[in-house]
Amino acid sequence: MSSTVTIPYSKRMWVQLTRRFLNNDFPNDAFSLSENEILLHIDQSVSDKIPLLTYKNAQITGVMEVPDAFLITFLLTSLQQDTPTGYWYSTLPQAPLSLPTGYTINRVYSAQSQYGASEDFFPIKSKRLGYKSYMPMMPGIYYWVENNKIWFRASNNIPLLNVPVYIQMPTGRTSDLNAPLNMPDDIIMMCFNEVVQKLRERFMMPRDNVKDNEPAGNNKLKS
Repeated sequence: MSSTVTIPYSKRMWVQLTRRFLNNDFPNDAFSLSENEILLHIDQSVSDKIPLLTYKNAQITGVMEVPDAFLITFLLTSLQQDTPTGYWYSTLPQAPLSLPTGYTINRVYSAQSQYGASEDFFPIKSKRLGYKSYMPMMPGIYYWVENNKIWFRASNNIPLLNVPVYIQMPTGRTSDLNAPLNMPDDIIMMCFNEVVQKLRERFMMPRDNVKDNEPAGNNKLKS
């Protein structure tokens, strides 16, 4: 039986390829394009593609779905309680993408070794929070998002101190440049071409297109 080797593409590889491509495959010390600037364009390009693919999928199937390739599960830091309101909150790794509520964040739940995973928490739109307080609520924990902060409220007002919360959400970011990219190869190529084009425009960098099999000098090829 033959074994299959998977190549773990990473953002560091993407940055190196971008630098070599823009500098005609001969990087040198005079090339001033920083790694952080390339990463900024990469994150922006990937974040644009996720809503685009989501809405494209909805037009085809009639049901909006977040592409699984972009989903990552995060473990939040310990929840803190806001004294005036009594609500609990934590900080997300990034502000959610421009998708409808329920798709910006795919799942929110708690999990502990002795109990396993809990039922999913219920999402609420931030602007409906005051209205929701006057309506009957199913037993459970509710959450809503304000920028990159996520808030929680239990239906029975139980304390959420030391409750481990997991969040699954679509994202194109990663703090580990050597971690494998969580996206299909065709999307990586699409984003790579977009990043290269934007950086060319940013630095007004012409690219030499070397054509093989052409004679030297100004002689024209014979038909």
